[in-house]
Amino acid sequence: MPRVKKIRPMFDKQQRRLIWTTTILTAISACLLLLLSWRLSRLDWLSPLSSLPALPDLFQGEVMSETPVAALPAFSGTEELSFLSSPDGRSFAYILNNQKSQQLVLNEKAEPIVENVTFMAFSPDSQSFAYTYRLDGQERASINGVSGKEYDWIFNPRFFTPDSRYFVYKARKDGKDMLVINSRESRSYDRIYEPFLAPDESALIFFARDGESLWRGEIPLAGFED
Repeated sequence: MPRVKKIRPMFDKQQRRLIWTTTILTAISACLLLLLSWRLSRLDWLSPLSSLPALPDLFQGEVMSETPVAALPAFSGTEELSFLSSPDGRSFAYILNNQKSQQLVLNEKAEPIVENVTFMAFSPDSQSFAYTYRLDGQERASINGVSGKEYDWIFNPRFFTPDSRYFVYKARKDGKDMLVINSRESRSYDRIYEPFLAPDESALIFFARDGESLWRGEIPLAGFED
């Protein structure tokens, strides 16, 4: 019994110390949380985004304008419509899949049936349209409804120039590469590397390999007027 009386006060003292320590840590944690919340609210108040007006909700009584523009054929759940709109939103083109063939439709006007359509694009001013397609094992480019020469392949890049006057693409025929601007060809090379427009957009610049020589070409676009 005397031994128990010595241990009990020591146990009570340790218990009181644990309670005080827990209380102090809880108070410190609460103070830190309050300080962190105040700092975060201060940052939100100082943020420049907080002064911007809230974005308005859509359709708060406004009348949305919409117009049906074409009747589409029935599609199965696995088919995907390849669709393209002109930059001004007034013209559109899409590709129909007809089993083993494809057909491009431009503003409800159907183009000839081909093996497959490999590319399509509107000019930046929305006034011209070009696409490339394969038929009978050959590939052609059609610009505003006029098809160009046959090639074994037509490669990227295929693009309209920023002024919308020229459609540029790279083609291959009988193992030789050439650049085609609208319907006119450059001379052929063994390989033509990625062409690009000059900074002032007045010429098409490219590098090409022919035999054991590397060539640098520059084609003034004004010389390729139709």
